[in-house]
Amino acid sequence: MNSVGYRELLKGNRNFRSLWAGQVISELGTWFSFIAELGSVRMLSGSPLMTTALLVARLLPYLLVAPIAGVFADRLSRKQIMITADLMRAVIAVAYVFAGLIGSAWLVIACSALMASLTMFFEAAKNASIPNMVTPRELLTANVLMFSTRFLQYTLGSALGGLTAAQFGYNTAFVVNALSFVGSALFILPIAATATRQSRAAKAEGIHLAEPMSVEAAMITPITGSEQPSATAKVGVFADLREGLRYIWKTPFVRAVILVNIGWATGGGMTTILFDQIGGHLFAGSGDRGDWYVAALFTAGGAGVFLGMLLTRRVGGWVTDEHRAGRFIGWALLVHGVLFSVAGLMPTLALMAFWVAASRLVLGAEFGFQETMMMRVLPDDYRGRVFTTDRSLELATMAISTIIAGWLLTWFSARSLMIASGLLAASPGVVWLLALWFARFAVPARAVSESYGD
Repeated sequence: MNSVGYRELLKGNRNFRSLWAGQVISELGTWFSFIAELGSVRMLSGSPLMTTALLVARLLPYLLVAPIAGVFADRLSRKQIMITADLMRAVIAVAYVFAGLIGSAWLVIACSALMASLTMFFEAAKNASIPNMVTPRELLTANVLMFSTRFLQYTLGSALGGLTAAQFGYNTAFVVNALSFVGSALFILPIAATATRQSRAAKAEGIHLAEPMSVEAAMITPITGSEQPSATAKVGVFADLREGLRYIWKTPFVRAVILVNIGWATGGGMTTILFDQIGGHLFAGSGDRGDWYVAALFTAGGAGVFLGMLLTRRVGGWVTDEHRAGRFIGWALLVHGVLFSVAGLMPTLALMAFWVAASRLVLGAEFGFQETMMMRVLPDDYRGRVFTTDRSLELATMAISTIIAGWLLTWFSARSLMIASGLLAASPGVVWLLALWFARFAVPARAVSESYGD
């Protein structure tokens, strides 16, 4: 099927337009804040171990909160979850200012942990809602627009956050972030609550269209067709968690994608602390806090992912069957990791930023492609739990990777770890390709045809 254009999507789909506009605002504020959080901890403590603690605090809550957030997104009002999370995040964003006033790096870290926990609830509800807010022809375009915009904001927010921190101080960035969450909540408010869930009729049609005797068909069990919790919600959170994990384990493609993301995180988890150490210490001059150099590396990475996401639609035009789809995922993961390792060899900030951008361009194209197929094949009533399980395991692995990288920095240079990080991130691509060639693993034909087929 031919995907709609960006203008047609935003003009014709009011609900998606509102959700997208809210993300544009909040993501910009988030990356303003992130550069300020790194700078605050670096200024207040001067210790790479405290920076490690900050990054772990941003990642580890995903493992603890994500399973619950996924159940909430599948059982409760997704609209109410998003608005509540936005308003609570606005309050926490202001608390960063207080942390700076009392000079507490630990309070900055605690606020980051709370912010990450609330973000998991928002992301679970948002990601589960998107496929229900758009038509099949709109899904690829919506996915590309949503994720590419996120990484555009990552790029702009990192750059502007670095400049703002250098010129006006960290508190300005924190206030901008708080206001951005309020703006996001106001945009989400007009969205019809029922638009975030699949109707009973659509679910019935989904069962009819699923492949006979497939795991996907067996596991699609309609639960509710409205925004109100259904009777099955009384079963309990842990029963819902087990149900979601059972679905993941019995669905080979979903299980493989999650394992690949976990494998990528073994290397990808080192990225943030390496950027902080390379930009804030290696390239920064004497007496320079290094905010701009750190921001430059994040900006390069964000720009690369943004451009890669824009290429996803062209990838969809090239991928016409499951064989090409499988090869593209494997080779993209492999190539992006090798390019990131090359960046670690570069002697100047400009050259390093170039190769980081090239690596992330390839990764962005792969991520947009993979994410669209996942959204098409996942049943609505499992979508929240699957996405949060994927995200929590990936980020938990990133947290462990960050801790190990922080410890290894006492023994090895940041450049050496950057090379190792790229090779680790490339390794899932090797495993994926080997599985295609020797284990007879394949991307489901339905995933490709419903996402990119005619």
